[in-house]
Amino acid sequence: MKTLILTCLVLSVSAGSFAQARGREEKKQEEKKEEKKKEEKNDSRTREDSKHRDDHRDDNRGRDRDIIILTDPIPGPFPRWPDRDYGRLRMPRLTFARDGVGICTIGEGGEAPEVLRRNIEVGAQSPTRAPRQGRLAYVAPYENKLTLFTVGDSLTRPHRLTNPKWGNADLPAWAPDDNSLVFVSHRDNNNELYVIEASGGTPRRLTQHPGNDTQPTWSPTGGWIVFVSDRGGQPALWRVPAKGGATIALEGCPVGLPSDPTFSPDGRFIVASFEEAPGKRHLWKIDLNAKEEPRRLTTEPGDYHHPAFRPDGGKLAVSVRTQSGNFALALLDFSANGLQQLTPGTLSDHRPVWW
Repeated sequence: MKTLILTCLVLSVSAGSFAQARGREEKKQEEKKEEKKKEEKNDSRTREDSKHRDDHRDDNRGRDRDIIILTDPIPGPFPRWPDRDYGRLRMPRLTFARDGVGICTIGEGGEAPEVLRRNIEVGAQSPTRAPRQGRLAYVAPYENKLTLFTVGDSLTRPHRLTNPKWGNADLPAWAPDDNSLVFVSHRDNNNELYVIEASGGTPRRLTQHPGNDTQPTWSPTGGWIVFVSDRGGQPALWRVPAKGGATIALEGCPVGLPSDPTFSPDGRFIVASFEEAPGKRHLWKIDLNAKEEPRRLTTEPGDYHHPAFRPDGGKLAVSVRTQSGNFALALLDFSANGLQQLTPGTLSDHRPVWW
């Protein structure tokens, strides 16, 4: 009898231990199932997030593939911005004139250029961008004369500003407030500078001299217009108050014949192309206050024209003559001190602007 009772106790204990072990095992299996469900849920969420990001990129690839949103300007060796609100800078594409084609646009990556055809007049050239609202001004043949047009940043219907009866209009440059433009006209049988309101009207004559005044550029502060003139005997850089007045020759320029002046975004200095020998031009930095000696920015031998600062001042777009004799677009990176060619130069590309 004792043996039977003992056996029953042993069996009872064994059954309890087995039940406990089985319970522990079932609990582990349940925990594993829950953990697997969580992992699957996380994987699914990750895939959905990734798909959402991919879809978002796909949705925006066509619209914003070459637009960079900056909260701060890209750092560079030059002072950044004048005292204006550039909190969210939209970095535009590079827009330029291509011989025999018209106005084209390209990103910094150097992909194939796109031709701007919608609402851009045939034969358009000399593009220039309005600093604030991004409108584009250009000249194009109209009634056998080069005529000044503007078009909105979404390529809306163009607005003709000048009358072909006044003669050719060329080389426009926007005022920093977008309200007016300066341009070159031969209407009085001599190249002079004129200013016209962006809304239209009669141009105001800015310069009056027997010399040849051309290639104007407006200072970021709006007070001055710098231009090239041979009024002193040889081509040199001059400046005139934007409201009109006496012209002043710029001091501290390097030796050589200048062309294509452009202001730095902060307005402290000018970059221009100077001819050192026939077919050999280099870009020089000129301090407007004459506190620094002029400094040559291009180091490699070449023929450099039409410099245009990227809005943050970190790079300079330029036209460079290639071995074929045509001009290609290139980027001069100040931080890397290198030149990146963007277009092949099979056709000549001129006057780049950021738009």
